[in-house]
Amino acid sequence: MRRIDKRQGKFLLTMEPQERELIRQLLDELRELLALSPDDPRVRRLYPSAYAEDVELENEYRSLTRDELHSGRLASIDAVEATVDAELLDLDQLTAWMQAVNSLRLVLGTMLDINDDDDELSFNPEDPNARTVALYGYLGGLLDEIVDAQLSD
Repeated sequence: MRRIDKRQGKFLLTMEPQERELIRQLLDELRELLALSPDDPRVRRLYPSAYAEDVELENEYRSLTRDELHSGRLASIDAVEATVDAELLDLDQLTAWMQAVNSLRLVLGTMLDINDDDDELSFNPEDPNARTVALYGYLGGLLDEIVDAQLSD
């Protein structure tokens, strides 16, 4: 069953209460991570380098973009928190979901040392990273549904 379907210009969000609660918890965790320094290894992919070979240009780039990236991510979290219990989303709200879910996946992918979406992930419940692997897979599926819904006619 799809969790997100386009209906007459809106997006129907079908999720169980436990899934909505999981989204809330993940957003809280993301908000805490966003409070870290952009140099923290867990959030490095949220603040990509533009000039890795030139420290001066890189510092200037970061000073110009970090606040915008940070505030945009916080705005996405706020929008998802405001709509996590909604049944219908508009395009702007669904875009905020896409941005927040993508940010979560970037952080989890960094924690799992995933360098490419094509990397095979195997789930082993005995692995200390089992929860992170499961969440990464779940968020990947949710992100796919969001993008598919946005592209559907």
